[in-house]
This record gives sequence, structure tokens and C-alpha cells, in this order.
Amino acid sequence: MTSTGGGRPSYDELAALVVTLTARLDVLEARNAALEARVVELETENAQLKAENAALREENAELRRQLGTNSRNSSKPPSADGLAKPPPTSMRGRSGRKAGKQPGAPGSALMQVANPARTVPHLPDTCGGCGAGLAGTAPAGEPVIRQVFDLPETVVEVTAHELHARACTGCGHVTRATAPAFAGAPAVYGPRVRALAAYLSAQHHIPVGRIAEILTDVAGAEVSTGWVADAVTAMARVLAPVDAAVREAIAQAPVAYFDESVTRVSGKNHWLHVAATTTLSAYHIDSYGRGTDSIIAFGILPRFTGVAVHDAYRSYVGFEECTHALCNAHIVREATGIGEFDAVARADGWAQALVDLLGDGHRWVAAWREKGHDRLPDFKLDDLSRRFDELVERALSAHPPRGSGRQSPARNLALRLRERKAEVLRFAADFAVAFSNNTAEQAIRMIKTKTKVSGGFRTLKGAQVFLAIRGYISTVRKNGLRAAQALHDALLGNPWTPALTQ
Repeated sequence: MTSTGGGRPSYDELAALVVTLTARLDVLEARNAALEARVVELETENAQLKAENAALREENAELRRQLGTNSRNSSKPPSADGLAKPPPTSMRGRSGRKAGKQPGAPGSALMQVANPARTVPHLPDTCGGCGAGLAGTAPAGEPVIRQVFDLPETVVEVTAHELHARACTGCGHVTRATAPAFAGAPAVYGPRVRALAAYLSAQHHIPVGRIAEILTDVAGAEVSTGWVADAVTAMARVLAPVDAAVREAIAQAPVAYFDESVTRVSGKNHWLHVAATTTLSAYHIDSYGRGTDSIIAFGILPRFTGVAVHDAYRSYVGFEECTHALCNAHIVREATGIGEFDAVARADGWAQALVDLLGDGHRWVAAWREKGHDRLPDFKLDDLSRRFDELVERALSAHPPRGSGRQSPARNLALRLRERKAEVLRFAADFAVAFSNNTAEQAIRMIKTKTKVSGGFRTLKGAQVFLAIRGYISTVRKNGLRAAQALHDALLGNPWTPALTQ
């Protein structure tokens, strides 16, 4: 069919046009489908990239947090700070006074004694005016006294114990005197030398070889390393009943502090535990590790009914006979770290506000204790509680849950604060409970020094011997006694022992 008059297309032309347009439409639809598929692909890829970017940002933030953690903003010990250790800080606030001795405060200068052990007269030989000799002239006036406090020359003093025998006039039996317990052989080193060996080992972390050198150089006691090791082990045996009594006394205490740390034994990490009060210290190490079994083997917390102050380590939670209190120093450090490395927490400001609030509570307790109170008054405690709740809810709102996956450190802290509020604020409701767990942390700090000095212990038995002596030294020093003398008294059968409640 051809085109009709007037220039109108014919039927064949229209049919061909329809075919062409249909083909073009199919091409466009195919291109559109391909574009739509590409858009879906790009959207999927974009979502994956966003997720990867978010994960990388989170990982980067976590790595930056780990790189920047120290003893001020985490639970790391001060020994981990190295040369970057920050200056010490205090939550007591500024007093406005200058550092050093305050006007009117009693001094502590070395003072002369009334009866010196020895007097050495010094007389001038020549006149300071004309140079004439002064030999034979009488002293003029009272002398000026200069007293020198010094150590006497340290030498081993040999004491012979003569074990005499006597014959009975009745039966004729000959009885010889019994030697003192420390004189068990014809020639032995005495209790002061043995006590000094144990003291140098447990208090100052000196290896047995160097202890032998010290005893030889300072006192002329030429002992072997084997003798030193035996002396330290024997001291631990003598102190075993005292260690048991100290553990019993801590178990009976109204408030006790618990902590755990790691040291190396035979080249492997071992967890050791400490239980302490303001006057007592006890240590425990075994092969169980850090968890509940080791705490049970320690034998204090399972029967403790007072207030147990500790960090938030989960193994403490299972002991329900006692009342729990959390260490606020740990919380302050954790919140400080979150405020430094979590952008949301930093922008919101809740973490720093929490640190400030706990600092307020710490200072309030000190002020009201000076007034004779044993707890914060209700209006102060209510204010502390209300502000605490507001900050926790503010933190939870700022850090919503991430579904069933791992939560952020900020949200984990906020959840812990909400769930364990009474344990966090226990220090304000009972002044017998300290703000922090420093009593236990200070007791365990020297064990970290031991690890730094010697790298750890060669045997588990050696670690237990060291800790038994260390616990005794820490305890007697808390009670105002001289450690070396207390060790000497223990070897003579008169160790310091805590009083127990019957």
C-alpha cells in the first residue's frame, strides 16, 4: 500500500515505523533494566562500603584508644606507662596552700639525744689569735656539741652456746642442756642473718646471688646462694601459721579489698590474688588461673560476709555471702578514656560530667567524715543519686544498642553503672567503705615490681614462699612495726599475729 493523497503515510509505512519504534523501545527497556540493575548493584556496593567504612572508623577509633591508654584513662598499672607516665593527680582538689611544710607545723629535723653512746672530746692545739700552743691549758667554758648519727661497723658476732651436762645425784643419769632452736649445728648463722636474707628477698626483690654478696660485703657472712634460698624457704615455713591467721582475720573484717594481677612462673603467666584491709595483707597464687577456682582456693572470699571492694571482674560477682562495692578509681579512669577517645561521648560531655560527679562525692565524703558522720546526709546522698541516674540515662541515649553484636565501651560502662549503682555509690552510704580499691592495689603493686626486676619466679613453690613472707612484711609495716625486727622475732618463736574475733 502506497501513501494516500495529502502526504499521509501509508499502512506499510506506519507498520514499519511501529516495528522500528518497538525495536527501539525494547533497546531502551533493556538499557533501562541494565541501568536499574547497575543502580541496585551500586546501591549494594555503596551500602557495603558504608558498612566497611563504619567498621574501619570504629576499628581506627579502638586502635587509637588502645594506643592512647595509660594508667590515667584505663585499668593499666602505672608501671605500663614507662617514660610517658603522667604526673600524679589527686581528687582532693586544691587547698590553696603552697607545697612543703606549712607555717606552724612541727618539724622533723634530726635532734640531739641526751645520752649518746660515745663521746669524743676535741681540743684545740694552738691559739687562733697569736698562734701560741695550748697544750696543758684547761678548757674554757662549755663545749659546743655536734652529734653524729651513724651505723656501727657491721661484722658477724660469734656467740658460743655451751651445752653443759649435769649428773643426777639420785640415779646418776647425765643430762645435757638443750641448744636453742636456731643453734642446730656446731656452726650456724643466726636468726638476724637469716631474717636479713628473707627481708632483702621479699621486701627489696634482690636475687639470692646478690643477697649472698651483700651479706659477705657488708657483714662478712660468707654464705652461699643455696644457704640464702634455704633461709628464705625456712622463713616461709615459720610464717605459715601467721599467714593462716591473717587470712582468718581478713575473712572476719567488716570491709576488705580484693585485687588480682598477673606474674610469670616458669616462663608462663600465672594470676595471683590479694586480699587486704588497712592493717592486713594476704596473697595467693596457684595453677588455677584468674577465675573462681583460684579465689575459692585462696579461701577468704567464699566465707567473707562484710563489704568486698574490688574492680568489676566477673568472678567476684558469684560470691553472694558478702556485700559488694566497686572501685570508683577504675570507673573514673574508664570514663576518662571514653571521654578522650569516643567522639559521641566527647561531644555530649557525659563522661567528664561523671568524673566530676564522682569527684564531688569523694570530696563530700571527706568533708562530712570530718564532721563526725558515718554516711552522707540524706539530702546529699539523694542529690548524688539523682545526678548519677541522669548521667547514666544520658549516656545510654547517646550510645544506643548495636543489636545483638558487641556493644561500645561507652554503652557497656553505662549499663554497668545502671545495674550496679548501689555498689558504685556504696562509699557515700557507708564511710567505712573506701572510694577506691587502692588498699588492695597498693598491696599488689610491689609484686609487679618483682616481675619487672627478676622477670618472675622460677617455680610455683618459690612464688608461694615469696608471697608468704611478703604478706607478713606488708602486714607488720601496716601495724607500725619494723619489718626486719619482726622477721627476727618470728624466727625466735615470737611472730606478730593478728587478734581474731572469737
